[in-house]
Amino acid sequence: MECFGISRTDEMPPHFIFDFSETFDASDNRISPQDHLEAHDRSRSIARPPACNYCGKTFPSSWKLTRHIRIHTGEKPYKCTVCNRCFAVSSNLRRHMDIHTGRTSNKCTECGKCLSQSSTLLRHVRAFHSGENPNKCTECGKYFANPSSLGGHIRSVHTAEKPYKCTECGQCFSRRDKLRDHVRRMHTDG
Repeated sequence: MECFGISRTDEMPPHFIFDFSETFDASDNRISPQDHLEAHDRSRSIARPPACNYCGKTFPSSWKLTRHIRIHTGEKPYKCTVCNRCFAVSSNLRRHMDIHTGRTSNKCTECGKCLSQSSTLLRHVRAFHSGENPNKCTECGKYFANPSSLGGHIRSVHTAEKPYKCTECGQCFSRRDKLRDHVRRMHTDG
């Protein structure tokens, strides 16, 4: 038997050795040798998962890659018709709409602000009402309302990292909101 130019089975890697001597009939639940071989061939020909052109991170599907790329570009195609707030992910807009319709039970007892998720309400209470704030910069000691604000601070003040790239001109930014402002100012009509 010859496989990949190897003629003797003792030279073949173990996963290539398959006993074709068994017979299979239609009532047998085991996979046929031909089906096994075809499945193996398909598994070896699967294309590499899509990767982000900005950071190289790979994703199991193209729609997840598209959603991820919006982190770098600042694109937010889903807009609330009530308050004009924009979102990168449609499910975040749907969750946000609960605030306007009153379908959320996440209302701050201190100030009455409605938030879309219980985790967001907890962060809000910690940041504005309890005095507790776990988002402290280890470099300068400054406190932030949420982890993403702390991350933006670290990138813009303490490191040179600029992961948010403008798709129009290639300029890079340390914070997503700075990219969004740039796109509005430089690349939007009106």
